[in-house]
Amino acid sequence: MTGIIIAVAIHVLAVIWWIGGLAFVSCSFLPALRQGAFGSQQDAFRAVERRFGLQARVAILLVGASGLYMVAIQHWWPLFGMAKFWWLSGMFAYWLLFMVMLFILGPSGVLKKIMKGSGGDEARAWQRMHHMHLVLLLIGIVIIIGGLMGNHSL
Repeated sequence: MTGIIIAVAIHVLAVIWWIGGLAFVSCSFLPALRQGAFGSQQDAFRAVERRFGLQARVAILLVGASGLYMVAIQHWWPLFGMAKFWWLSGMFAYWLLFMVMLFILGPSGVLKKIMKGSGGDEARAWQRMHHMHLVLLLIGIVIIIGGLMGNHSL
């Protein structure tokens, strides 16, 4: 039982770090950046990204490892196919999306191209990035609430 308690603690703390960082970026940093509070938007974004990027990657890896451990130890595999445990599949899909964004699309430059779009309008690109972060945050909050409410069924 100690292993599962440690896994839950790691999982919850890593989710708090990850989603808390997403909330900060979405609700505080990007709005201030778009209003010109930091001078050069590119320089400010790179500075924050350098500092938080590694933290987010570590949190994502910890969430994945602890989540996989809990699913394996508790034999929750069949729950992924049950509608009442939608949040479990949602957590996995959300985690997988961030894994792809942070470990593949970001480092390869694809994410940057997506954010810039084809028009080259920098203000529009920052707006697009801000909206994407807000949507991802909202999805994460819905999944977390679903997990908290549905967890009593386990």
